[in-house]
Formats: sequence, C-alpha cells, structure tokens
Amino acid sequence: MTTGISAQDRAVTIQAAVARDAKPADIIQPGHIFPLRAQPGGVLMRAGHTEAGCDLAQLAGLEPASVICEILKDDGTMARLPDLIPFAQQHGLKIGAIADLIHYRNQTESLVERVSDRLIQTVYGAFRLLAYRDNNRETHLALVKGTIHADQETLVRVHEPLSVMDFLDVTGGGHSWPIIGAMERIAESQSGVLVLLHRPETADALLNRVNPPAQPATAKKVDLRDYGIGAQILKDIGVGKMRLLSSPLKMPAMDGFGLEVTGYVEHS
Repeated sequence: MTTGISAQDRAVTIQAAVARDAKPADIIQPGHIFPLRAQPGGVLMRAGHTEAGCDLAQLAGLEPASVICEILKDDGTMARLPDLIPFAQQHGLKIGAIADLIHYRNQTESLVERVSDRLIQTVYGAFRLLAYRDNNRETHLALVKGTIHADQETLVRVHEPLSVMDFLDVTGGGHSWPIIGAMERIAESQSGVLVLLHRPETADALLNRVNPPAQPATAKKVDLRDYGIGAQILKDIGVGKMRLLSSPLKMPAMDGFGLEVTGYVEHS
C-alpha cells in the first residue's frame, strides 16, 4: 500500500482481510491496515477493543468483523474518555464502553459451566471445591471458604497458570502469591475464594519450573484484559466486592462483570 491509497482500495483491502477464507497474502504487508484476530468468546474472554468491535457487529446480525481506529489529540497522543466526550458531542457520535458491552452480554451468556461442587478437607481445613469447564473444554478449579455475599468484601486470589510446581515450591515460582500461602490466608478469613485457572503446560515449561535457567528470560507481559474466565467463575460463586491477594494491578472493565476491586494484599 502507498500513503496515497484511495478510499475504494482501502475498502477492498478491508473486505479481503475480513473474509472467512482470508489468507495473509490477501493484503499487502507491511501497510496502513493491520489485521487483528479477536479471541473466541469476545469481550467475555478478553476485554479488548478488537473483541468489542467484532461483538458489536455480531450483535447487529452482521459478519463478526470490524474496523477499529484510535482518535488522536492535537499533540499526537491517544485521546482518552475525557477527551472523547466533547469530541463525540461536537461530531454527533455515540460512546460505548467495553464494560457496558460486557455487562450486556453477561446478563444472558457465560463461557463457563459449573460441573462439580463438593466439600474437601485440606491441610488448612474444609473448602468447597468447585470445578468449571470453559468454552475451550478446559477445566478450572475454585476453592471457596465461608459464605460469599456480593455486598461484603471477599478475599480473592486468581492463580494462572496452574502447575504441579505451585504445590511443591512454596516460594511462589514467579507468582505474586504462592498457592499454599493464599490457601492459608483465605483459611484464616471469614470468607474467600481461590481460583485456579488451568492452561496446558508443555514438558519444557514444566522442566523450566523444576530447574529455572540461571538467567531467566524476560517475563512474558501479562495482558490484564484476559481475565474473562476467572471473572465469570467469581460471578457464578457470588463474589461482588473483592480484596485481591495480588500486587496492585490495573484491571479494566471489571464492573462489566459486576465485580469491584476494593483493595490489594501483597505477599510479605
């Protein structure tokens, strides 16, 4: 593509990019249009603009594809909500937040299903053990202590990914809270939830946990929008207000799931 690409050529390129049988060779790369792929499950899986654009199109009965762009301020930086409100008023545009879209879909849809609920005895006493299946057929677990009330603060730890080494290495293995420490802290509380999110662990990944390299590679940047499965599990359990066993994090659009982070408890 060239800088002077016409609107007609740009539309043809977009149509090629969103076709069901689209291939990388169908558009010129690098160029001015960058193809992105939304996560299956949309904003209920990942609270991103890519997923939101596709969800809106699908809700309108159209092909689940969209064109997204950033609005820049005069100084070249990206416009945020306080900047967009007067911009929308000036140009007669509507504003919709990702949290609103999550809230709308969350009223009638869920990507998780509770498949088991029983009482177990642990080294820290009795917990309810809940098992969930998500839309990818992966199984996740939740340990629940006490009675959960949405309007009362609940101590919560969401641990991902789950590995057998999490139960063997009490130092935490790179997590902000070790599972054993989280279980002990929740057991001492009036109520709490420990969510254990499973992700496939390769043989090499397990070996790296068993024998960490002398110079560990740069940690993979965590996308804090990828919390949909954990959020829906917490919603199903009845959590509303929650104090997280975690270092402080910026977690966008949590209110779309009916969840409110009231604070953080860092591991000492």
